[in-house]
Amino acid sequence: MNKIKTVLEVLAVALVSMLVSCASSPEKKIDSVYLMVYDYDNSEVMNVSVYVDGEAVGETDIYGRLMIPCDKQKEVIVRAEKKGYETIETKEAIKPGILLYFKMGSGSYYAEKAERFLDEKHPDDALRLINKALEIEERKDWTFLKEVIERRIGNVE
Repeated sequence: MNKIKTVLEVLAVALVSMLVSCASSPEKKIDSVYLMVYDYDNSEVMNVSVYVDGEAVGETDIYGRLMIPCDKQKEVIVRAEKKGYETIETKEAIKPGILLYFKMGSGSYYAEKAERFLDEKHPDDALRLINKALEIEERKDWTFLKEVIERRIGNVE
């Protein structure tokens, strides 16, 4: 009976020791900056190439997210680019655990808005947006739309 009591006491001490050591384990270290990229329709943009101070750090996943390694606070230039979308470049003060949120417009988005502005009889706004679309990507249909807008402006003035 004494042997069983001694074994139970040893097991109890071992169990308490394990519980106490688990309670004092360090917290998980945050060592990344979290980046999210969406378009102006609030859809995630995947496969966006991201650069920090000119160095490639990765591409966004299917949810428009990317974790960028970061171990201390610093000021950097972050650039996000994808074919068919405007390039975003900004100076940011980053530190571990923060979230960077970017909105990127596609050429198609700006061309569609330009067409809507033209229909709503705002040709100057339409011209500004179709020019933005053409900066992103040269397309014949958008060049044609630009000519239509310019003619409309010529007829208005």
